[in-house]
Amino acid sequence: MKKFQHLVVAYDGTDDSREALELGIDMSKQLQSSLSVVNIQKETTFTEVTNSDRSGVFPPTSTPPVGGLNHYPVVPVPIEEPDTREREYSEKEAALRSEAQRILDDHNVDGEVKVAYGEPSDEIVNYAKNNDGDLIIIGSRDISGLKRLIFGSVSEKVSHSSTIPVLIAK
Repeated sequence: MKKFQHLVVAYDGTDDSREALELGIDMSKQLQSSLSVVNIQKETTFTEVTNSDRSGVFPPTSTPPVGGLNHYPVVPVPIEEPDTREREYSEKEAALRSEAQRILDDHNVDGEVKVAYGEPSDEIVNYAKNNDGDLIIIGSRDISGLKRLIFGSVSEKVSHSSTIPVLIAK
């Protein structure tokens, strides 16, 4: 039987991923294995629209509409700055990282908590492969119907693309 020396748990803060983490903690204690908790954030770019991005957008006109705009109030709309979105994004990362670390600490388990970026199913497999993971533990959301048919689930994609064993916690 294969000895699992390094367990990799996919964690995104959902109840399903908490169950996977709890299972990973129990298994790492029983098997005396090292444990890595990885959170994958989809890459989001925060870029401003430039004039070159405006193809197909009509240029502004200097001709006022018929009747003018004198009778219509113009309310300025605040534009959310990219820095604000980036800050919220990094705060979410930090919260997930500290939550995972707290769970490890509550169980007196040493583990590494990492955040990576990209497509979750691909990056979970890549992380395990690049860090000598022997087993991936991942939660499973019960998605069904059309959504499952079109998108599939992360756990399904991981189990199909991984070359190492995958344990789906339910």
